[in-house]
Amino acid sequence: MTLPVLIPVNRLEQAKGRLAPLLTEAEREELALITAETAAHAAGAAAVILTADPRVIERMAGRYRVLPEDPAVQGLNAQLERAIERLRADGTVADRLLILHADLPLVRGWTIETLEAEDEGPGCVVMVRSRDGGTNAMLLHPPGRFALAYGPGSFERHAAAARAAGMRVIESPNRELQLDLDTPADVAALLATARGQQTAAGHYLLAIGADRRLAAAQA
Repeated sequence: MTLPVLIPVNRLEQAKGRLAPLLTEAEREELALITAETAAHAAGAAAVILTADPRVIERMAGRYRVLPEDPAVQGLNAQLERAIERLRADGTVADRLLILHADLPLVRGWTIETLEAEDEGPGCVVMVRSRDGGTNAMLLHPPGRFALAYGPGSFERHAAAARAAGMRVIESPNRELQLDLDTPADVAALLATARGQQTAAGHYLLAIGADRRLAAAQA
């Protein structure tokens, strides 16, 4: 069975607030849409976009499956748990699920295939640690064995909860999943490489002059 990929996308007006010193609100919202599209494109037909933002729904509808957030549920972790229940009920999720952040500019189909190859079978969880200790990607085999705990420092919480549930924890060294775009330093890291500049996010950031703004801020 194809590995389903659940991609939560925040409301755009709440996205990427830590980039405010570098980007305008409109630019941050467009960047959030671009990186969400990058993640969805990498997952292809397996993508399930979880969101409450009408602009995200409009942009993704017709190309990817969109799962609207449950208005009766509060918070990212509860929304993800509810989404997994719904996807189990309709047969989309069986024994495996990848939860993938929507702000990973380097992700591509090959990246997901490489992560999937690290799965050692039932009772395994494969995780990618972000540079600030979050969980950028988490392949659950199966989902539902422990409570989700996204937020600052979530990698260690997820790893501890998985081990307490008797699961094997594999920390993936997948570099394409380690870089997210939360801060100006993350943008600088993306634009510092040819690979980063060639991504959709990289093209956009260069087009709006983010590289020049970074240089001016450091002068």
